[in-house]
This record gives sequence, C-alpha cells and structure tokens, in this order.
Amino acid sequence: MRRWPHRVKRFFKTLLPKTLLGRLILGTGVGWSVLVIAILWVSLRGGSGLAEEVNRAHLDYEASLIARDIQQAISLRLDTLKTIASSQAGALQGDVPLAEDSDEEVQARLSDHTALLELFDSAFVVDAEGDVMGFTPSLAGAVDLNVADREYFRFVQEVGRPFVGRPIISKLHDSRPLVVMGVPLTDAQGRFAGMLGGVVNLRDGRFFLDLRSLRIGKEGYAVLMTSDGTVLSHPDSSLIMHHVPSTLESPVLAQALDGWQGTGTGHLINGEPALMSYHQVWEPDWVVGVFLPQSQTRQPIIDYVRRQWWVAVAVVLSMLPLLWWLLHMGLSPLRRLARQIAQVGRGEISRISLDTSLEELRRIAHTFNSVEYERNREREERRSRQAYLDAVLSSSPLPMFLADIEGRISYVNPALEALTGLSAASFRHRAWLRRLHPEDRSVLFALWRDAVDGGHELHRQLRFECGDGAMMWLELYTSQVKNGEKPQGVVGFIKDITHLREQQKRQLWEAEHDPLTGLLNRRGFERRLDETYRRFREHGETASLILFDLDSFKPINDEGGHALGDEMLREIARCLEGCVRRDDHLARLGGDEFAILLPGCGNPQAIRIAEQVRHAVSELSVLSKDKRYRVTASLGISCLGPDDSDAQAMVTRADTASYDAKAKGKNRMMNDARCE
Repeated sequence: MRRWPHRVKRFFKTLLPKTLLGRLILGTGVGWSVLVIAILWVSLRGGSGLAEEVNRAHLDYEASLIARDIQQAISLRLDTLKTIASSQAGALQGDVPLAEDSDEEVQARLSDHTALLELFDSAFVVDAEGDVMGFTPSLAGAVDLNVADREYFRFVQEVGRPFVGRPIISKLHDSRPLVVMGVPLTDAQGRFAGMLGGVVNLRDGRFFLDLRSLRIGKEGYAVLMTSDGTVLSHPDSSLIMHHVPSTLESPVLAQALDGWQGTGTGHLINGEPALMSYHQVWEPDWVVGVFLPQSQTRQPIIDYVRRQWWVAVAVVLSMLPLLWWLLHMGLSPLRRLARQIAQVGRGEISRISLDTSLEELRRIAHTFNSVEYERNREREERRSRQAYLDAVLSSSPLPMFLADIEGRISYVNPALEALTGLSAASFRHRAWLRRLHPEDRSVLFALWRDAVDGGHELHRQLRFECGDGAMMWLELYTSQVKNGEKPQGVVGFIKDITHLREQQKRQLWEAEHDPLTGLLNRRGFERRLDETYRRFREHGETASLILFDLDSFKPINDEGGHALGDEMLREIARCLEGCVRRDDHLARLGGDEFAILLPGCGNPQAIRIAEQVRHAVSELSVLSKDKRYRVTASLGISCLGPDDSDAQAMVTRADTASYDAKAKGKNRMMNDARCE
C-alpha cells in the first residue's frame, strides 16, 4: 500500500513531455482546457437548473389544463344525464311507472336519445330493483342484467345524487374495463324509480383515447388514476385497471393520492429520472399525472454545451503553434546554458560564461560555477581518503567486505578472498551466494532485509561450500554505516568457525551418548522421550517403549572381569542396531539396563521388534578362558496413552512389565495391559 502513491506518480511522470518547452505548452493547454471546461460546466449547471424551472412550470400548467378539461367533460356528461332524466323523464318512463313498463318499450325510448352516444360509449336504464331495462347500443345479455350490487347503483339509490363510479370490469361477456356515470330517475311523487347511466370504456372509449395519445415534447405523457392508485389511462394500455407500478411509487405520488397538487421529481417505469406534476379532478376523485424525462429537459442544454465544446477545442488547438513559437524563443538562453553545462561535464571548459539579460539564468550560472568548484575540491579529498581506506582494509587480517543497502558487495579485502577462494569480481557478481547452503541463503535474505529496515546489526552463522566440496562454517557480522540518520551502506566481518562448530558438535554428542556402547545415555534418552511425548500431544503421533535388562550378566563381570562385561555390552549395542528402524532411539540407561524408544510405532509392531531383540540377545556370547558366557533379556513393552500426564508414565509401565517378565522366568517379554 505504501508503494501505491509512488507508482501513480511514476505513471504520470511517464506521460509528461521530456522537455521544458513541451511541459510549458502542455501546462498552458491544460490550463486553458480546465478554464473552458469550468465555464462549460457552469453553463451546463445553470442552464439545467433554469430548464428544470421552466419545465416544472410548463408541466404544472399542462396538468392543470388536463385536469380542468376532464372535470368539464365529466360535468358535461353528468349535466346531460340529469337533463335527460329530468326534463324528459316522462318520455323516458312512458305513461306508466318504470317498474310496470316493459323492457321493449324502455329500450325503444332509450334508443331515441342518440345524443347520449356522442358522450358515452353506451347508456342504460335500470329500474328500482337494479334490473337493466334498456341498453343502447343494443348488446346481447345487457337487458335483464342486475346491477344492484354495483357501488354506483347503491349510491344513486341511497343518496339520490349523480355519481361517477370507480373503475369496474363489465359483467357482460366482453369483460371490458369501464367507468359508469349515473343519475337517479324519480316517479311523479319524487320517489326513486331507477337510474339512467352512461358508460365510458377505459380501453377503447373516446373519453380516454385523446388523453392516452397526448405527448408532451418527444417522450412526455399523461396518466390518469383514481385516488387509490388504480390506473385509468396510460400510454401502456396493459397497465389500465392495475395499481400504479412500484417503479412509479414515490413520496410525491403518495402525496398526490392524498390530495396534494404540485410538481416534483421521481422515476418512470423504466427507472429513468423524470419531472412529474399532479393535479386533482375533485368530483370523480381522480388524479392527473404528467411526466417528462429529465433527459428530455436537459438535452437542449447538453447539445448547446457540446457545440461550444468543439468551438473551444478548435480555439485551443489553433493557439498552440503560436504558443510554441513564443516559448521556443523565450527558452533559447536556457538551451545555451544546457550546452555549456554539458561541456563542463565533458571537461571542455571549467566554468559557465552565459551572456543573457535574464537574472534567473545568471544566478543559475553563478551557483553552478560555485558548486562545480566545491565538487572538484571534495573529489580530491575523497580520492585521498579512499586511498587511505583501501590501504587499511587491504592490510587487515580479518576478512571483511563493504556493501550497499541492497546487499550488492562493492569491496572485499584480500583476507576474505583467501578464506573463500573467490575473487572480488565473484563477490560483486553475487557468485558467492550460490556457495551458501540453500537453507541459510533464504534465511540470510530475510535477516538482511530485517536488519536494514530496523537499522540494527546482523549476526548469523552460515554454511559455505568450499571449492573442494567441503562445507565450512562462517560467522557473519554486519553493521550499518550511517550519515546522520540515513544509512549509506553496510560493513561486514566474517570469521571461520568450522573448528568451533565441530568441537561443539562433538561435545554435544558426548553429553548425550554412552562412551562404551555409542548408544544414547539417560540424558539423551530423556530429551528424545520428551520430544516424542510433545508430538503425541500436539499431533496425536503414537509411540511405544521397550525397557529391558540382562539376565545372567553379573557372572560375566564377576568371573570374566569388567573388560569381558564391557565387550558383552558392546555386542548388545551392535545387536540392537540390527533389530530396530532407522528413526528409533537406542539407549543404555546404566549398567545392564537398556531402552528402545519407538516413535510412530503401534503396539503390534513393538511386540515384533521386542521378540527380535529377545531372540538376538539370546544368541550372543563372549568367550573367556575357554568358557562361553551368554545372557538373555527380560523385556517390558508399553505405549503412550491419552491419560498420560507426561512421558514418565509410559516409562513406569514399561519398567513394571520388565520386572514382571524377569519374575516369571526371565528371557521373555511382557506387554503393558493398557496397550493390548
């Protein structure tokens, strides 16, 4: 993560021109571009806001006009129904009450009122019981249809006022979605005698076709719905009689369904942001919604900004040649300065002499001359110090080297070359790394990086392959050379510790082995026993133990002497090595007591090994003064168990089993009952 800003910076540096002239042109061009973009962006934002305000006002006006037109159309239709129901009630009902009249006569009289079909898709007359007595235009199944359960009939019957019903599905076979407008019919005494109704088809009726085809701009449209959210008119006719789609639901719509009027923002069915305005049609309790996609409101502004953008690009591009010429002329003294600096670097001249009126360039030339003088003086001082340092390092008997922070060796003294048999060039080309033991090489890389990052010393013992293939142990010690707090490099010292390592290895072997037999002593045995128990607890690796001592060993010492007894013990050790596996541990615990530790060995295999040991020991013999002495072994076998708190529990059980074997006749083995 720390390298990420550096990588970004390096990426942008690769994009920059390599010359000052190019960078000045690029910077000026970028500055102009940023200014143009800022102006166009402000224009776009301001124009978009102004366009939205204008479109909000326009949408609100459109919604109010549509709501007013719908209200007037409904009022016209209700007034027409009331006029026909009142002024021509006698003609509609005939000479007898409507309840006593025949359907044919009512149908004939209703058909005379052709003006109804100019306003409605159909009209009908219902008696006081809700039975349809006349229907125009004539439709099969309409007469005698009972509508007493319809809301519009119950309202007109009970309230006695004109009513615009909620959208319903026709009971007839065509199942059309429709809205019914009705007015009451009364008899001579003013009592309810029936209802005159007009039907408006939501899907195909002329009342809604004009609204459905209305377009505001290219993509704007109007929607008519009831206050409970049922769609009455929509450009997508499949939504009619369905609840408002969830994609249209918004706080603005929720307020409109509760009676609010105004303009806001929301989303269309396809999720596109849009302006929307709502107005109420109070008498039927309907809501008019007008929608306009915001992309349509912003498109003129976007087109304008796009045209201005190309104009700005053309202006910027046309100015670049003039800008290049002006900057090229202004930078000519700088090019002369660069040529003289190059001449100083090649040794052709010793100082800069620049004839220019630019004060800044004269200061640069003066500063460069001063720095060059100091650099030459310091170069001579460094040469003197380096010669002295080389003499000191070359005469040092201690092998040493100098390296940079990354581990690249720059110097080795003759003592290190003599120790490793490698030349200074081999160290500089890192050939010495291939001589390191692979395990030590990977560890050294990690320790070197840790020492460099932490600023501390490095001390490590390494295995190094000599030219003849022998392995040599080296002790490496490094320390950072710092200039203040900044590390400049590393100085390292190397010491040959091969003899010391061999001496330590020999001492460690002697500390854990029996000098007589070469087997592990009690100390070495107990260390390996603890390691075996730890693996058993951590990884579940089973292990077995065989303990035994020798039967009839005392007569060998008493009669043949200790030398003969020692010979027998050595024979026992050689015998045991042929009976066990390579990873098993053999130990002489003292006197004639032996132990065999079997890591990863189950009880059945331990029994087989114990039997081999018993048989092999019984075959051994030593000769002294024409008398042959033999011994046998009494063996006890045990294994680690889940209840063992330490490894000594297994030793105790194996020791007990060994004593039991000796008590039961010697030259036999006994198995711990817990292992069976």
